[in-house]
Amino acid sequence: MALTAATVLAQRKVRIQIDQTVDAATRDLVQAWGRAWDEIADEWSAAITELLAAGDGSWPSRGAIRRVKRAGRALEMTAAKLDELSKLAGVRILRDVPSLMGLAEEWERKLAVSQLDPGLAVDWNRIDPKAADGIVKRTTGQVEAVTKLLPFDQQAVMKQLLIRGVIVGDNPKTVAAQMLRRLGGAFDGGRWRAENIARTEMLDAYRRSALESRQANADVLKGWMWSSDKSARTCPACLAMDGQTFPTGTPGPNGHQSCRCTAIPVTRTWAELGIDAPEPVSVYQTGRDWFDQQPKDVQVEILGPARYREWAAGRLTWDQMIRTRQTDGWRDSVAVAPLRPAA
Repeated sequence: MALTAATVLAQRKVRIQIDQTVDAATRDLVQAWGRAWDEIADEWSAAITELLAAGDGSWPSRGAIRRVKRAGRALEMTAAKLDELSKLAGVRILRDVPSLMGLAEEWERKLAVSQLDPGLAVDWNRIDPKAADGIVKRTTGQVEAVTKLLPFDQQAVMKQLLIRGVIVGDNPKTVAAQMLRRLGGAFDGGRWRAENIARTEMLDAYRRSALESRQANADVLKGWMWSSDKSARTCPACLAMDGQTFPTGTPGPNGHQSCRCTAIPVTRTWAELGIDAPEPVSVYQTGRDWFDQQPKDVQVEILGPARYREWAAGRLTWDQMIRTRQTDGWRDSVAVAPLRPAA
């Protein structure tokens, strides 16, 4: 393989395009959640005032909370808003899936061509339409399954906050503001989950499309390489996997939720492809090599102080930082392994 400077540049460009598409979706979700809370915050403020009055100097009991009509109305409004937001999230996430799939097919070809002799004509096969339809159906089913749970989960959290209550002090306004912040944070937790779903499912749709493209061109490709976004924010597991290669038909990169890692298709050697010319030397820098060149403060930021100490002392290897995590209703994923207690 010859992962040239052109390959590395192309990989940066495709990551930018992916990020722009996914970031646009998450921005829309953030704005929608903010508008929704603005619409119900006044109702919650009034409900909290009534709850404080009903408590007679303390936060009311569960039974008393049920009897406060304003709290019931606030919960009903919240349920309606969360249901509306969950449906919006599903529609918004799925809107850009077809364009991401097209992006994957386009860039798989560009990344492969960047590794070959510029004078070589490459016949690149398109994805089977049935396979593309299958990706859309699978993504739709997964997004609908996870977003429909958002209203119930967040309502449960907010109800629990009401039951738990707050310590009522001398200043009712301070107590009311504190409870309103807690409820707003719980409501906003649904937004965070929707963002996570958006990033995870949109990126996975891209990866599945890229996999189909690689499989359709197995005569040109030898496999693919795991490529992470090397920065101080990259998790140790992603850096450890960066640079590892896999067979063409292996799905991936199967990173953690919201993982931004992508696959670089790796062509067969020039000799195998019948190119009668010296093959360039690969210039790709793996995550582990990149990490070794970073200053200590960046290394500590990535690994964390405890994990850094173990790694620097030679008691922790990169392979020991990786584990496979199993999650109900989702695929297995590569994540950071817990740090073992010191002997």
